[in-house]
Amino acid sequence: MTRLGTASTKTRHEIRGSARKIRPQKGSGRARLGDKKSHMLRGGGVAFGPKPRDFATELPKKVYDLAWRTALSYRFRKGELIIVDNAMEIESPSTRLLDDIFAHHDKLRGKGRSLLVTLDKRPLLEEALKRMDRGGQSLTWEEVDVKNLLEFSRVIIERNALHNILRFHQQDITHTPPKPSHLVKSSPPTELENTIGWAEFRDLQLLDAQKRDESVKDKREQAARAAAGERIVPKATESDDAEKEQPSRAAVYELVAAKRYEYALTLPSSSPQRTDLTISVYNLTAEAKMLYFTHHTGLAWSLYATDSQSSQTDEIERISSHRAAISKKFPAVQNIDYQMRLTQERSEEAERIEGNPLEQFDLELAKLQVKKYNVLLEASVLAAQVHEHIAEAKRLAGADEEADIQIEIASLERGNVDAREDEVLSAQLRAAELEVKVLTLSGRRSDAEIKARGLEARVEGARAALVDARGRSEEKERERAVLEDGDGDGGEVEELEGSSAEEIKASGDVEGIERNRTLVQKGKGETETKDVERK
Repeated sequence: MTRLGTASTKTRHEIRGSARKIRPQKGSGRARLGDKKSHMLRGGGVAFGPKPRDFATELPKKVYDLAWRTALSYRFRKGELIIVDNAMEIESPSTRLLDDIFAHHDKLRGKGRSLLVTLDKRPLLEEALKRMDRGGQSLTWEEVDVKNLLEFSRVIIERNALHNILRFHQQDITHTPPKPSHLVKSSPPTELENTIGWAEFRDLQLLDAQKRDESVKDKREQAARAAAGERIVPKATESDDAEKEQPSRAAVYELVAAKRYEYALTLPSSSPQRTDLTISVYNLTAEAKMLYFTHHTGLAWSLYATDSQSSQTDEIERISSHRAAISKKFPAVQNIDYQMRLTQERSEEAERIEGNPLEQFDLELAKLQVKKYNVLLEASVLAAQVHEHIAEAKRLAGADEEADIQIEIASLERGNVDAREDEVLSAQLRAAELEVKVLTLSGRRSDAEIKARGLEARVEGARAALVDARGRSEEKERERAVLEDGDGDGGEVEELEGSSAEEIKASGDVEGIERNRTLVQKGKGETETKDVERK
């Protein structure tokens, strides 16, 4: 029977009591004593008493090495030792992928749990196992023990990990300790690393999961509150986290899309790999646009794009009405509406006090209106781009009907873009006129005259750029229609060959849309050119 080792006594330092000396050191003729906690007095501490300890003894090194080889031989003879040549890492922490792998194991080897023994840490594999509540099924060769080899139904081990285990546990045969130079130090997943974009996706998945989940949770809560009609005022820290998180993911998607596009151009036109890479370029770009949409509007794309796969005319109309209604509930739009209500209340209060309306408040309201229309414009542009990219991916994949549905919805969004551009231009014109009026009333007549002269030129230039952009868009649509009628398959990547990979990457820069669009800036006299790119 193994001793429990739970016996315990208190020393003089653990006894509670006074630290006063019992009697003087000299003069009494008696023995020297300290305080009442002395181990020579009753009730004092115990000298050299028992303390809890472990009486277990370790196995001899040679016996332990023999146990390792016996356990591995036992698993091998029963056909329960599976050796993998490559590194056991997965493309992404997908629970569905691991479910399929384990289901295949159960079909071939019978039901039971599998122990995965790796040479290095496999973070994506471990993350997927944690999501499946199987966190203890993946161990490195340094963490695994003999009991782990015997308590699972089967053992799946990397060849390099098995090499290290056998090298490390052969002291009973060689009678010499293992040398570090005989061990394999690392075994990266070379096949996955050769996949374009896998390294970027791995780094993205290994970000702080808690921070990423908090960002997604915050977006969903805001969307639910917006759907309920509540006013959304996000916290500063949550907004900062969202601004840092979402654009970073979109930038990674666009970077990988650019790399895959560059590689696709080097492949033959008839290569299936080229088609697959082109489809992934469109899908990744669409995902990036979705993330930008969520970042700019505050609403998750999945809530905005409900029922976007329907093909019936009445369903398309229902989608249009649904999006028109939900666009008014964007958290970003609701914040601007809240600021406009506060400004309106301040204006009414000032009017009661002064007796006359103040143009300064009207100018603030006009600027907020411009900001609101810009948010709605960006949302329509991004939504149209998402559906256009999805349509191209569907068409290359052979799903022409689904591609036509996406094109119809994209055309709907493009119509909204034209209407939003008119609203933005009108709001900017009104804001500029109010700014001129405020400058005139404030006594700065010369500045107002300069502003008025610049205003007329800027408005005419903006309108001309708008007409020119619409003409180019209609011309591209006519060319696309001719190409679709003349060539059904459309090739794999011919439409992309007119633009470089850097242009594809730059197309995801939503801030560039704002820079390229003509804006009648408040208080500035320069003229910016407007260039609305449509695919």
